[in-house]
Amino acid sequence: MVSSETLPFVRVILLNFNGGSTIVDAVDAIARTQWPTDRLQIVCVDNGSTDGSLEDIERRFPSVVTMRNGENLGFPGNNVAMRVLDGVDYVALVNSDALVEPTWLAPLVERASTDNGIGAVCPKILLADRFVEVSVAIRGVGDKRAPLSMLRGVLYNGEDVFTRSHVAKGGGRTSDRSGIFEWLSDGSVVRIPVGAAAGAIASAVITLEIEGLASCVVTLNESDDSERAFTSGERASIVVTANQEPVNVVNNVGSWLDGSWVGHERGLYEVDQGQYDESQEIGTWCGAAVLLRASHLADVGLFEESFFLYYEDTDLAVRGQGRGWRFVIEPSSIVRHIHSASTVEGSATAAHYIERNRLLLIIRHGTASEVFREFARYLLITGSYARAACREALRRRQTPDFRIVVRRLRSYISALQVAPSSLSSRHRISADRYLGRSELRRQIERGSAKIASESDEDTGLRSTP
Repeated sequence: MVSSETLPFVRVILLNFNGGSTIVDAVDAIARTQWPTDRLQIVCVDNGSTDGSLEDIERRFPSVVTMRNGENLGFPGNNVAMRVLDGVDYVALVNSDALVEPTWLAPLVERASTDNGIGAVCPKILLADRFVEVSVAIRGVGDKRAPLSMLRGVLYNGEDVFTRSHVAKGGGRTSDRSGIFEWLSDGSVVRIPVGAAAGAIASAVITLEIEGLASCVVTLNESDDSERAFTSGERASIVVTANQEPVNVVNNVGSWLDGSWVGHERGLYEVDQGQYDESQEIGTWCGAAVLLRASHLADVGLFEESFFLYYEDTDLAVRGQGRGWRFVIEPSSIVRHIHSASTVEGSATAAHYIERNRLLLIIRHGTASEVFREFARYLLITGSYARAACREALRRRQTPDFRIVVRRLRSYISALQVAPSSLSSRHRISADRYLGRSELRRQIERGSAKIASESDEDTGLRSTP
């Protein structure tokens, strides 16, 4: 390591919106960063919080610079702390629900310092908790690829941990008139959070609330004692006992975009076994934790404010790739993240911005044929949701649940409303781009294990009608 006097100056930015004790913990972790205090500045940007969290930060951490937007500007609220970067070499963005390790910063700066063409360096982002696993086997009639049941709730020793749990090898998280759920298929694995520092788990009682989509038999952990038959629409709880060593689970080790401009997180929901411990180039980066070169921001610009939530980091990364900047992952830097803490995964709010902003991303960066194809496909898929709602209503003898259809149409209309300004930005972005569209496509797909194939499945949000 070079001497303190010649170390780069780093500004760390956290965005707060009613973050409560979570952001206080995040600031406390950053304050413990092993980096000279005269070369580190911590800035908390507030989006109009009313819960007293900003005042708590100002009281407990007097060295932290606070900036007030006065209203909720979404993730682009970070821009206020990135507009003037005089004397700043790097900007580090850290989510209010992320906890850094004391040594997180040095590996990122050292990796960036090896090449002035590197615009962003990403840490290995792990989910904040460690997890125990419950395997799911489902026997039923019909298409074996289709989900046969839904996970409605999770209890760990009596505590509700559903929002922090997730399903690996499942169909994604979404919602209906009964609330948020996850699709379950034969071979799914439910991961239950047990805390960040948990050791071996002995005799923990796990309760899964499951609803059958069709007549089927669900077995947990290959145990006859945790087996139950379901009829269509039936909901019941199955109890299983866990005796195992918890595992660390990957949240993000870089991101990439497929041919439909859907963002994918590398490693998401994979058990961390060192498979991503090699630094490599990636297509895009995740704003939950990233180190950005100040000259990269000066060249490319800041977050597009119309995105508000989701894909704003992807949009900035695509603009950077088009200008010839490169992005890398540095897995020796570790950050733990409470995934979707501010906007719950599967919620209507998350779904709206994910679906709307993907369409805006395509307008700003895609070819004319891609814009036409994806906007048309979006309507066709929305129609398939309407048909599925009608079929389900007939089967259950109730009124159709068109909430997903209405939400998707609102997202579509919202995208059309922002389309004129996005088209104007498209021309400016194209004029500033160094790379041709084919080379840009190759760059933003970097880091993918395989390129997602074109399909008729929903390309805005993982779910099944």
